[in-house]
Amino acid sequence: MKKIGKDIWVAEAKFKLFGADFGNRMTVIRLNNRKLLLHSPVKISDGLLGAIRELGEVGFIVTPNNFHGLFVEEWRKEFPDAKYFTAKELKRNDNSSFSLSSITSKELSPDVEIIKIEGAPKVNEYAFIHKASNTLILTDLAFNIGANVSFWSKIFFRLNGAFNKFGPTRLMKTMIADPAALSASIEGILAFEINRIIVSHGDILEENARFALKEAFRDLDAKPSKTTQRFSLSRCG
Repeated sequence: MKKIGKDIWVAEAKFKLFGADFGNRMTVIRLNNRKLLLHSPVKISDGLLGAIRELGEVGFIVTPNNFHGLFVEEWRKEFPDAKYFTAKELKRNDNSSFSLSSITSKELSPDVEIIKIEGAPKVNEYAFIHKASNTLILTDLAFNIGANVSFWSKIFFRLNGAFNKFGPTRLMKTMIADPAALSASIEGILAFEINRIIVSHGDILEENARFALKEAFRDLDAKPSKTTQRFSLSRCG
């Protein structure tokens, strides 16, 4: 696990799909109440589990879109007292599972902001902003696949419009149902100071992050749309 700023770490794991090296990344945030938030959990391992326990108590586990939940249950089993926030439709009622669309906890840090990415309901992604480190955390909205991947992976990601650059894949673009709404969500993110972008797949963007985000989505239709849904964790209640 790697520390990338005050109270924020990343854990990286191997992950292949269709034979391509996607890689996978979990972000860990230590909140003001000292509890940990696990964003998009990767496959669990003894070493990773031990590193997490050394950081503190896990209070929250988050699956931030409809596609990132493959490993969440093994983490929930290890930390049964943690609250689970999910973008997915809840299929069971319990006292530890909550929808990100109706987040109500006052326990989370005022340093964290959540913005729902409108306009792509199949993905149903929520962007997280760790304001203390000016870090934007994305899941599948954008990839940043570098050149250090296998030959087949280079072909795969080049065909998907996601090789050696930051931005949405061609597949992601096909799932945008309302470009104006998604553009409004990007503008909502750009209202914050963004110095770094963590993606689940590819390299962390450490330079010109705000400009890169704006450029990656500048061709979207910018017609007026619904107001961006923003959840300030310091205000939710």
